[in-house]
Parts: sequence; structure tokens; C-alpha cells
Amino acid sequence: MAAGAVSVALLSAGSAGAFAASPTLSPKPTMTHSATSKPASITVKAHPTTVKAGEKVRFTGHTMGIRTGASVVLQQEKNGAWHNLHVRAAVKKANAFSLTDRPTAKGTQHFRVSHGSTHSPTVNVTVQ
Repeated sequence: MAAGAVSVALLSAGSAGAFAASPTLSPKPTMTHSATSKPASITVKAHPTTVKAGEKVRFTGHTMGIRTGASVVLQQEKNGAWHNLHVRAAVKKANAFSLTDRPTAKGTQHFRVSHGSTHSPTVNVTVQ
């Protein structure tokens, strides 16, 4: 019986040792997309909306889904195509931004703010 007890003890110790040597598995974080996440968006307003050629127009707005510090650019439509102007701003706290331009071409000018493939709705400025 002593031999049987020793065998059981060795088997028990061996299996306990095997469990002790096994690495502990823990769940790993995974990246998932929530079904409730919204696409990025930009809103913008022009102040004032009617100016004389060369006068300052301020474009202010907010972003959603675009990180603080990211750059937004003012774009102008010319001949049916959107062109980046040399007017950029960083998105600030509360997702706000402010851009300034001095349009010179007379007539109704079309502007928007862009970040990558995300664009604001068009705002119109009348230049006299």
C-alpha cells in the first residue's frame, strides 16, 4: 500500500507541477468597431457673408470624429472643382476651428472646409 500511496503522491505532484508550469491565459483586448460610431463630420459658417474684394472673411465651425490637433483646410470651388487654399487650422478643444481668408474674385464664391475625405457643406460668400 505504501508503494500505491507514493505513486498517487507522485502523480498528484506531477500534475500539479504541470499546471503550475502552464502559462496563465488571460483575455487579450481586441479592436472592434461599434455599430453606433458615427462618421466624421464638419460644420462651417462664414462671417460676414457679403464683403468687398480683399476684405476678411472668418470661417468658424466644429468637427465630430476628427481628433483635436488635426488640420483642416479651407477649399474654394473654381470651374466646378474644389481647390485647397493656403489656409489651414488645427482643430482645438471642443472640436472647434477658425480660418480666415480675403477673397478677391467678385461674385458669389463657394467655400467648404475639408479634412481628408470629410467635407463641410458649402457656404457662399458674395464678394462685391
